Amino acid sequence: MIPRAFFITSGTGIAYDRDVAFDLALQNAGIGECNLVTVSSILPPDAEELSDLATNRTPGEITFCVMSRMDGVSGELIGAGVGYGWLVDSNNSTAFGIICEHHGHHTAVYIEDKIRTKLVRMADSRKLELDIKRIEVETAVVEAGMSGSVVVALVFI
Repeated sequence: MIPRAFFITSGTGIAYDRDVAFDLALQNAGIGECNLVTVSSILPPDAEELSDLATNRTPGEITFCVMSRMDGVSGELIGAGVGYGWLVDSNNSTAFGIICEHHGHHTAVYIEDKIRTKLVRMADSRKLELDIKRIEVETAVVEAGMSGSVVVALVFI
């Protein structure tokens, strides 16, 4: 099972119940009808990023993804993000891609910076050059008396 493509999607949900907020965030991201299986952080070297194909998922489909999720309550800032880049070897050939996530009660700028730092450290540990391609972040302030959830997912196809 080697994915040949992927897309990145994000969503926010606000509700009176934490689980419903998470479900709404998944629906908002277009992956609410999928059975999500979270995986770690490697992209095959020939995988291609496609435009958001979340609406083309079949209900009940087992869907592999790298997902960042943050839940919160009334008045809290919540944020989640996913980023990826390609690792390049000494011959300037793409070796493979790496993915990382970050979440917390943080601003979008903070989360993006943390993801960028993690990607650089992952590349350094492999002694390969990094070409960061995309970082997607979703944040929200949870409405008074409500629960909230934000999700960002890199979904494998």
